[in-house]
Amino acid sequence: MLLVSNHSNALVDPLLPVILLRRHVTLTAKNVLARNPLLGLLARGLGAVLFHRVSDVSKGADPRQNTGSLARCGEILQGGGAIAIFPEGVSHSDLKMRPFRTGVARIALDFVAAHPGRALHLVPIGLHYTAKARFRSDVWVRFGPPLEVGAWCRGHPEADAGALTDEVRQRIEQQVLSFESREEMVVLHYVAEIMATQGRMPRALGSVEPAVSEWFRSLALLQDGYRKLVARRRPEIDALSERVRTYRSELKRLGVEPAEVYLPLHAARAALFLVRELELFAVGAPLAAFGALNFLVPYLVVRSLARALSKDRDQWASNVVYPSLVIFPLYALAILGAVWATLPAFWAAVYTVALPYTGYYAVLYGDRTAGAWRRARTFVYWLFHRSRQSRLAQEGREIVAAVHALGAELEAEAS
Repeated sequence: MLLVSNHSNALVDPLLPVILLRRHVTLTAKNVLARNPLLGLLARGLGAVLFHRVSDVSKGADPRQNTGSLARCGEILQGGGAIAIFPEGVSHSDLKMRPFRTGVARIALDFVAAHPGRALHLVPIGLHYTAKARFRSDVWVRFGPPLEVGAWCRGHPEADAGALTDEVRQRIEQQVLSFESREEMVVLHYVAEIMATQGRMPRALGSVEPAVSEWFRSLALLQDGYRKLVARRRPEIDALSERVRTYRSELKRLGVEPAEVYLPLHAARAALFLVRELELFAVGAPLAAFGALNFLVPYLVVRSLARALSKDRDQWASNVVYPSLVIFPLYALAILGAVWATLPAFWAAVYTVALPYTGYYAVLYGDRTAGAWRRARTFVYWLFHRSRQSRLAQEGREIVAAVHALGAELEAEAS
């Protein structure tokens, strides 16, 4: 099996199939990464196949060695293995995928030619991050239907590596969301945020959020409808788009999330919210403070490294994740060594158990208190600006209704 994917988040992207699939996945990477002590160790430990890019010749790459790399891929496939490859060859933050290289097609065609009758499946994958440069971004990994390369070759006897590369690109494009322009991307994301509210009061803090896949499916449906309508009803769609941008810009100036426009101003609900959040704040503060203080130093070190090393948004997560694999464990071991050397065994054991738990709790606690503060601030603001809330709530519901109406028209046309 060949797993082929878009590439937008550097060294985080290859971790996803490794984590999600219940089988061994061999990664591919450019050889210059192996010069980094940590990345080189990980590459060797994971058995990654290294390729030498022509663009890296000045850094010591030798493209002639790719013959051995291709042969190694063939051996892995012959043994029933799975290989993950990113045909774009480079991570980026573009609105669309970049041109594909033909390496994955050559590997597939060589294998089919050398092993007639052996099945080789090529699986397209789409990776979608909600905010890849933000701490704890969500990601949707979307697997498409597999392509059996031998059957495809029999149906395209004259096809070469270029034709198979085009087929692979089309199949990955069906799993990803690409945008024609930044304007299209911004408008559709704004509309998706507004539609997610459905004009109803926001969920209680701490309640289960919808799956990230629902968000991206909604975004894909909106994009499909937008492109169908803008081609023949541009003035109307442009007017609605401008209305959406104006509405969302006003909410951003106020620091209000779209769902919190519909925040009820009932005294009983406000009292319940206050009691619940103050109780959580008071009870959780000591645990969160303990975790935050213990991990403050490695957190600041990793953040400083990421800022120094990152030149683009697609590098940030990698420059956080990989240094953290070394810095956080070493720092924790140093702390625990000092604790066991100075405290009685019972309290040292308590400290050891509490350390990772309270560190994670501090992260969750920070999220919850930030959300509670924003919601309380919004509630107080609406108390003194009721007419503005009413106007914005009405505007939000009218936008939701307008989008639903357009969707109903498209469904009627399709049927």
